[in-house]
Order: sequence, then C-alpha cells, then structure tokens
Amino acid sequence: MKRFVLIMLVTALVTGTARGQQSFILSLLKHKGYVNVTTGYSIPTLSPFGKNSEKIMGQGQSAQASVGYRLGRHLGIVTTYAHVTNTIRKDALVASATTTGLDINTWEAKASNCSIQTLMVGPMLTFTFGRFLLDAQLTGGYSMATSPYTELYTEYSRLPLSMITPSQKTEAIAAGAGLTTHYKLNRWLAAHASAQYVTADLEYDNLTKQVTIGRQHTTEVLPASQPLGLLNLGGGLSFLF
Repeated sequence: MKRFVLIMLVTALVTGTARGQQSFILSLLKHKGYVNVTTGYSIPTLSPFGKNSEKIMGQGQSAQASVGYRLGRHLGIVTTYAHVTNTIRKDALVASATTTGLDINTWEAKASNCSIQTLMVGPMLTFTFGRFLLDAQLTGGYSMATSPYTELYTEYSRLPLSMITPSQKTEAIAAGAGLTTHYKLNRWLAAHASAQYVTADLEYDNLTKQVTIGRQHTTEVLPASQPLGLLNLGGGLSFLF
C-alpha cells in the first residue's frame, strides 16, 4: 500500500512538472499570425444607423473564418469572412399588422430566414498573457444581405386577406469591432472564444408589401433603409503560425 501511494505521488509530481514546463514553453513561443474557424450564435442588437433589426429578427447562427497577422509587437491586421443566418420573429410580424378591426390572434404568419455575409479588414491589437492571447479588432468592409420572405394571412369580412413581402438582396458598407481570446493547446493549435459586433445600413430598392383582399390588390412601399446590428458570440480553433 505504501509503495502504491509512493508511486502515485511520484507520478503526480512528474506529471505536474511536465505540465508546468509545457505551459512555460508555450508562454515563451511567439506567433506572428493565426487562422481562426469560429461557429456560434447571432443576436440582433442596436445599430448606430437606426432601429429596426432588433425588433423583428430573432437569434440565429453564425460561422466565421479570419486570418490575423502581427506586423509589430502589438499592432497587426485582420481579415474576416462571416456568414450569419437569423430567424424572423413571427409574433413581431403579427404585431406589425395594423389593419383596423382585426384581432391579431387570427393572423397566420410565415417567414423565411434572413442571411448576411460580410467580408471585412482592419487593424488589430494583440496582447500576450502567458498561454493566452487577446486580440482587439476594428474592421470595415462589404456586406451582402438577403431579406426574408414574409407572409401574413387572415380573413376580413369573409374575404381572404394576405400581406406578402418578397425576399430581396442588397449590398452595403459594413463596420465592426471584436474581441478574441486564444488559449494555446500546443505549438500550433489554440482554442478561442470571440465576440464580434457588425453593423450596416442596408438599402433595398423597391421593397414593397403586397396586400390582397379578395380580388383587390394594392402595393405598399416600405422604407428603403433597413439598419442592421448583430452581435456574434462563438468559439472554435485557431491555427497558429
């Protein structure tokens, strides 16, 4: 029994020493750059361009790939590509129906997801804390968005009533900011967690709502400006070089 305990103590001591040496070595390694692969969640939030997306959009999923390279001790450059898909809140669609005299509980709502793709570049600041790397980024670039197809349906005076907004695509300038924390697993691989904010003032051409009551058809022109603000939270792996 004593011999077993002694062996266990020696093993624990050797293992702890090896781990300590590994952490010390990894903390001393200097890397110039990384390639990140990130997946996570997308949360609609406020935009400096105005209020819109945080009211009608629901949470979604995000995928991102980024490449960062340190040019000096702390200053570097980062390029990111992100693809985000968000749901549309049907309760918000129903609440937006303002036809007088109709009970909103009678509405049926359908909506496809909306998607946003961004390609951005900008400066980053990198700070090292042992095995941890912290990156702060400011980015700007290009966004392409696809608005959702939405449909509201009910009956009014025994006539079918529908409100349909077709899906459209648009492009706009985007801006963003983010923080990423890396934890070195070995010489070339790290785990990371990130928070990225993206905003754009999306402009749609001829965005309309088609209203049909029985055989009568009318078209309402919707505001062309559709401000967008998203907070993408996620994690993944970093390939260090």
